[in-house]
Amino acid sequence: MLTIEESILIYIGPPIPSRGLFQFGSFVGDIPEFLEPLMQVEEIRELVVDVNNLVEAKKEMSIIGTEKNKAFQYLSNPNNIEAELSKLDYKSFLGKGIYIEGENGELLLVGKNNPLPVAGLSGGGGGSVTVDSITDASNIGRTVLKAADASAARAAIGAGTSNLKVGETGNDAKPGNWAPRSYDLQDASDVGKALIIAANAAAARTAIGAGTPVSAATTTVNGTVKQAAAQANSAATDVAGLVADFNSLLGKLRTAGILAP
Repeated sequence: MLTIEESILIYIGPPIPSRGLFQFGSFVGDIPEFLEPLMQVEEIRELVVDVNNLVEAKKEMSIIGTEKNKAFQYLSNPNNIEAELSKLDYKSFLGKGIYIEGENGELLLVGKNNPLPVAGLSGGGGGSVTVDSITDASNIGRTVLKAADASAARAAIGAGTSNLKVGETGNDAKPGNWAPRSYDLQDASDVGKALIIAANAAAARTAIGAGTPVSAATTTVNGTVKQAAAQANSAATDVAGLVADFNSLLGKLRTAGILAP
């Protein structure tokens, strides 16, 4: 056991989660056994301080050029951490934990982020798990799991099968190319349906009675009249000439329908 004299120790450096060392992790009296290999790294040791000196140590760590600052900066680089971890001697700590060999032959402590690799492990005590060994699976569930393709899976659960009839009666389904027609609009009036199917603007006006000529006007009924023909100003110099001009005006008003015949 690596013992450091201070009663409560705290690590103020960057975290090294792969080894279970986290920033501001505290230890009473002794460094835990699983962290003892890390104490071989000088920069890590530099950043393990007595809790009573925490304020001063953090202040020193923030000042460029100090030993604690250089240690913090060094450990902040993941490449430096990996390089230091690759040099650690774990052999003297064998028996105090479970270690496996890494890709480069290094010893790695088994933990949450570095689990123990186990091959061929199953809930049945060894061997592979089969569909039929799932005790709570239904027959349909087993059939789906064994389905060779999507079509077989759909057939197993009855997907895509239906007695639906395509047609136009009340209980039929509409075909995919169905489009509504004017007579399909049950709440539309005859005028509305005629307007919908009108071939052109003239037919649409006819459907709603727009632009229909009004009957000729009479002395008692309103109607349509034409604009009267032009009548020049009278230049008559006697009664006979004036009468002729006036009668001409009356004739034009009657022709236009403004005066009764």
